[in-house]
Amino acid sequence: MSIEIRIPVPYSEAPDYPTYAQAQAYAEDFRTGAAGAYLKDERWAKYWLSGYLDILTTLLQANIYAVIAHPPAGFEVAYASDIEGYERFRGWILQYDPATELWTLLAASQEVGEDEFRRVRRELKQG
Repeated sequence: MSIEIRIPVPYSEAPDYPTYAQAQAYAEDFRTGAAGAYLKDERWAKYWLSGYLDILTTLLQANIYAVIAHPPAGFEVAYASDIEGYERFRGWILQYDPATELWTLLAASQEVGEDEFRRVRRELKQG
């Protein structure tokens, strides 16, 4: 997928966010060189998931990664008040253990909420 103008998620559709297993696969791809990414550098990689969603994977600290699925063009809304009920992104913070080659989930936006997820991500990124 090349960089193209993306369209917003229609108000009549829910974004098809990835599962935890898919998020772990994106983190693993990034950890091993980001072969599936359409844009990347040493600290982040972008993946195309669908016509409405992108995946951003970032290295927060050694062996700690954030995977965030988001609609780059946002959402169409029928009424301005509808936007309050939308899940603006879905994210996971994962830690890789090289000794066991296993992943551990440190935080998920669905469990802790978007604001708390942002806070944890920011703290880990600064740490």
